[in-house]
Amino acid sequence: MPVKPPVTWLKYFDEFVNKKIDPADLTLEGIDSIINVHRHSFNVLHHSVPMIYLLDYTTGKYAFVSRECSTHLDFSYTKMMEGGVSFVLDNYHPADMELFNNSIFPDRLKILESIPASQHKDHIFSFNYRAKNGKGQYVNLLQRNSFIKSDENGRPLLSLGVVTNVNHFKIENPVIQLVEKIDPINGCIDTISKNTYYFRQEDKIFTKREMEVLRHLTDGLTSKQIADKLFISEHTVINHKRNLHHKSNTQNTAALISFAFRTRLL
Repeated sequence: MPVKPPVTWLKYFDEFVNKKIDPADLTLEGIDSIINVHRHSFNVLHHSVPMIYLLDYTTGKYAFVSRECSTHLDFSYTKMMEGGVSFVLDNYHPADMELFNNSIFPDRLKILESIPASQHKDHIFSFNYRAKNGKGQYVNLLQRNSFIKSDENGRPLLSLGVVTNVNHFKIENPVIQLVEKIDPINGCIDTISKNTYYFRQEDKIFTKREMEVLRHLTDGLTSKQIADKLFISEHTVINHKRNLHHKSNTQNTAALISFAFRTRLL
């Protein structure tokens, strides 16, 4: 049976072009209060407040973009409101857009498919990317969003999110997507998944030293014991382990070793 190709971000928008959506399906309670509170943020915090947006997937337009857009991206919020997704595409870094469109967004849909539509709004999707600002410079951004409205089939309709300029804190590669679930009762946040994406396939390949560390991990050695065997510092071993987890998208040593055997690295 042929494998169905993943639904990319751009294809997802295209699927809604010829569909008629009942306006009632996009009705949200409480969204006006969120926007109004944001508009009256204290002036002293103005430059620390992230940009807020509300994206309508059924039209490819932004129903709302806050004025902080100029703070983080150096262009007016009206440009995003008027241009919609097309404007974003013109300013997205091409490599970052390809990665988001073909890998990150399809992974999001898979996660959403495993969650009841009523719980979509309780999950936060975070990732970093590069986009061109009003000065024509690429800046590093951190986006956190929740799909606050989905249809009965679990397809997201509205996305409410925040964007923050992290140009002074974030390196460009790799891209990390974090998915968290918020308990609506007590507000506690649990990590659902954390995946690392690379622009180049070769960046996912374990280095010779990382393979050495991996082999010693399969023998049950601690970071200190591995450091003594390889004549390197324990801190260096910990960094190698962190890279191994990022490249394999694993959270612990057991999962890493399982990945290594499953992919025949060992």
